Amino acid sequence: MTSYDLPKDPLRETPVVQGSNFEDLLAYYRSRLLPLKITPPNPRAGFRWWSDFAAGAGVSVVRAAYSSSWSYGSDNDTENLNLCFLNAGGSELTIGSRTFEQTTSRLAIYAQPMLRRQAVFVRNEGLTGATMRFDAGTVARLLVDMFDGAPLTSLNLTPTIDLSSHLGRTLQSIACALASGMRDEQLLLRSPKAMTLLTEAALRLILEEVPHRLSAKLEQQNGAVAPQQIKQAIDYMRANLHLPLTISDIAAAVGISSRSLQLGFRKHCETSPAYYLRGVRLDAVHSELSSPGNTLPVSEVALKWGFAHMGRFAAQYRRTFGVAPSETARRAGSSHVLRRQP
Repeated sequence: MTSYDLPKDPLRETPVVQGSNFEDLLAYYRSRLLPLKITPPNPRAGFRWWSDFAAGAGVSVVRAAYSSSWSYGSDNDTENLNLCFLNAGGSELTIGSRTFEQTTSRLAIYAQPMLRRQAVFVRNEGLTGATMRFDAGTVARLLVDMFDGAPLTSLNLTPTIDLSSHLGRTLQSIACALASGMRDEQLLLRSPKAMTLLTEAALRLILEEVPHRLSAKLEQQNGAVAPQQIKQAIDYMRANLHLPLTISDIAAAVGISSRSLQLGFRKHCETSPAYYLRGVRLDAVHSELSSPGNTLPVSEVALKWGFAHMGRFAAQYRRTFGVAPSETARRAGSSHVLRRQP
């Protein structure tokens, strides 16, 4: 290969660290990833690489491009959950006892200890990919809520998802939002509420929609929820809005499963607890922007209450209150000026 240009990355950003030596890549990964069993590339082929790494509370993402093929496997029992995207090239994965090929049209998903081997294949355009890792502790908390603490490795998750399916597109969209929110202006890192909610949304989507051994158990968690329990959930939301709440937190406070909480909100409020919580957070933004004493810009108020995507936030705010958030802030500021006049 006489030249090698970095193809477009699946998570839409340009990696920023690069090198021309495989040992340099390993040194870069050593402090950021769990131990791996490595099979290096052919030393005669030459090796160039690009990569970067970003981490937030409970989730991290590494993006990379390689000019030569190599392989690795897990050398650690920590039960992280990994999503692996490819935008160029291909790979062969052995997860547990199953071996399959991953292409750019499929997402690979697996518990870290189950990865026996992943061989990345570089073709004419090189290989470009991204792996999103959900930390074991974050995954375990949701497993306690949903499956009585069953180990992630016991679920036997379906290992690949078609990215053209609704589930595949949704997972890729959430992964892009998480990755970009940890970079650029680091909006998710500046808004723990938004980070927590988006991370839980991704994990809950995986555990509810990706087929696995305990999928049928979800249908058994349909206990009746009384209106009083939904009221308690709403009261808990409002009393703890300053915290990075998850749906699991709210369900635990009421003493029911998150699945039952979701069904109860659907029945009694005709919405989901996540959407109801978003409405409560929008009310908090509106209240703060409406205060004559507010000195924060709209974007900072939005981040404070858990909104990291300014475009979506502005659209949601306008649909709810009939005006742009900037207009609410302007009117409050004008009112403050009028009251100060003699």
